[in-house]
Amino acid sequence: MGKTTGIEWCDSTWNPIRGCSRVSEGCRNCYAETVAARFSGIGRPYHGLAYFKILGEGTPEERVEAKWTGEVRLIEKHLRDPLAWKTPARIFVNSMSDLFHPGVRDEWIASIFDVMARAPQHTYIVLTKRPDRMRDTLAAANDPAVSASFEQTYGQPWPPSNWWFGVSVEDQKTAEYRLPILLQCRAAIRFISYEPALGPVDFAEAVGGQEMFPAVDWLIVGGESGPRARPMHPQWARAARDLCAATGVKYFFKQWGEWMPVGAAADKDGTLPNHGYMWAENPGGKPQAMVRLGKHKTGAHLDGVESKEYPR
Repeated sequence: MGKTTGIEWCDSTWNPIRGCSRVSEGCRNCYAETVAARFSGIGRPYHGLAYFKILGEGTPEERVEAKWTGEVRLIEKHLRDPLAWKTPARIFVNSMSDLFHPGVRDEWIASIFDVMARAPQHTYIVLTKRPDRMRDTLAAANDPAVSASFEQTYGQPWPPSNWWFGVSVEDQKTAEYRLPILLQCRAAIRFISYEPALGPVDFAEAVGGQEMFPAVDWLIVGGESGPRARPMHPQWARAARDLCAATGVKYFFKQWGEWMPVGAAADKDGTLPNHGYMWAENPGGKPQAMVRLGKHKTGAHLDGVESKEYPR
């Protein structure tokens, strides 16, 4: 089997690409950037791809910040990993990078797609913050001659039913830019990762109306984790849940992250230790008092219910 992972919505991760760069506020506390910086010494897997920047005074976590260098690399020795994994799995492609980063060469993407097609027992989940290039790449594959060649070579119709393509958003601004582009992508499954949720999102407005939202198959929602995590207001998660219920879109509440509502924490276990309190602001609504317990204690129950739905 492939590399196991703590990411709740997949079984395994596959990283034939290493390296990335920030593109929006949701990247600020990226776990991948921190992991890469931690293993960036000479002779380590991410040497030359990330580093720690010294910021100043404060706690050890506050004194340094991980930074990508912007360089990306194809890791040849991991390119064919899924071919050796016989047990079917949901595989997150490039959990430590972005397949559609501008530094990723077209031929690298083609090689990765080739491996995906040659190991059809798996479901491949591709997530990007760069939907423009994803749209253009998939549009090129949709050319009748190209799609016919794909079907002839691999014996699968285009687009493959086991290839899922999604975009990450964190607030209304990123949703309004990225989601219309997602809807332009021809894919068997389209999905949204609303993580880290940093502000309210009217998903219906972002896609041009509630009647358009079922063009999306799956919505993942999650709060931010890590030492600099910002809290997610519960109303943001509820609004997303209610829209999915009204439109038939599958809803996956991944995590609260570092912070959870004070009332929910007390209901869960009034004796839980905490690491501070913070108000989660909600523009146009009431703020919510949040308590910091850490990701492993906050869990993934929203209003007492755990939602872990998948498309199909």
